[in-house]
Amino acid sequence: LKNFKQKKEELVQRLYTLYNCSVFDCKLPEKMEISWNRKMRKTAGYCVTGQKRGKDGQRYARIELSEKVCDSADRLRDTLIHEMCHAATWIINGVRDGHGQFWRLYARKCKLAHPELPMVTRCHSYEINYKYRYQCTSCKNMIGRHSKSLDTKHVVCALCKGYLVLLQSTHKNGMPTRTHLTPFAKYVKENYGSRKKEAVGLSHAEVMRKLSADFAMKTKIL
Repeated sequence: LKNFKQKKEELVQRLYTLYNCSVFDCKLPEKMEISWNRKMRKTAGYCVTGQKRGKDGQRYARIELSEKVCDSADRLRDTLIHEMCHAATWIINGVRDGHGQFWRLYARKCKLAHPELPMVTRCHSYEINYKYRYQCTSCKNMIGRHSKSLDTKHVVCALCKGYLVLLQSTHKNGMPTRTHLTPFAKYVKENYGSRKKEAVGLSHAEVMRKLSADFAMKTKIL
């Protein structure tokens, strides 16, 4: 879908209306609160359920979708119908059973009503598209972030304590936005291991200060 960001609000409402009728027999509210959450970075969606006070004690549900994870039309579609199954178990059946019997019943109904869609599964197993990726120069461990939040002069690899290098930033389709590492990052990537061996007993920050001074001297000479 082109211009997904501009059309996602319209798309989510259209999909909700479609699935409410085709899967849930229009038993969910005509208008359900569906919001986008910028802070959800590890999970695609979440369904919040509750019950109003008073004689009626009307049950309600609202759905939150992750802006960072639901970044395409197919992820939005699959996440929305997953969370609608949670909403249905509470609003229609009055039970909160996680991914239990009632949730699985609605998941099967989704597949019967829309055989063209993938099976609704218990987990959102999406690979998150991070804009920035850091790699350990020692064990090659990869760390993803949505912003340049890691200070590589002070933060080291959690697995082996090696130096982290910021790789090329990428678009959501995986294509790089830049063609090269920064000169300093490239210099550190090439020299950190040898400097660390030479400077036995020095902390990561001290090694980085030495590399920074060496790089400054090198560029000054050049």
